[in-house]
Amino acid sequence: MKRNRGFSIIEVVLVLGVIGILSSFIVPKTRNYLAMAKDTKAINTLNNIRMASETYYLENGKELIEEEVSEEGKVLTGTDIEKIKKYMRDSNFQSDSSEIKVDIGGSKESKDIEEIKYGGYLNVYMNKNKEIIFKTSSEVFPYSIRGEKWEEI
Repeated sequence: MKRNRGFSIIEVVLVLGVIGILSSFIVPKTRNYLAMAKDTKAINTLNNIRMASETYYLENGKELIEEEVSEEGKVLTGTDIEKIKKYMRDSNFQSDSSEIKVDIGGSKESKDIEEIKYGGYLNVYMNKNKEIIFKTSSEVFPYSIRGEKWEEI
């Protein structure tokens, strides 16, 4: 009577090899999809801040930032966000009293280059036309993974 003692070493090595080959195809794609999802969440956060700012203006009759904004723009701070917080849904940003930072999944040096730098954050600014925009930090390239310029979104 022959007893089955489990898998042979060859069978185990073959299965691990197949799993390794399959994962080498899946992992890079998954990382890109997760980074694109985080970028989409960042864009939705920016739109959320824009809508809350417009609602604040409609209800109070004054701009979120009333003083004149310089040519390089003004970074939105935690005190600015406190004014519009009741008009906002939960958002994906870090806030302290000095600036608002939105986490992103990745960025590219230009829209044609395929190399992606993963991670980073963007600052939320108000430009001289009183539009709320992203401004890149030194650790982030100027284009999103999809090839859109961050400051033009």
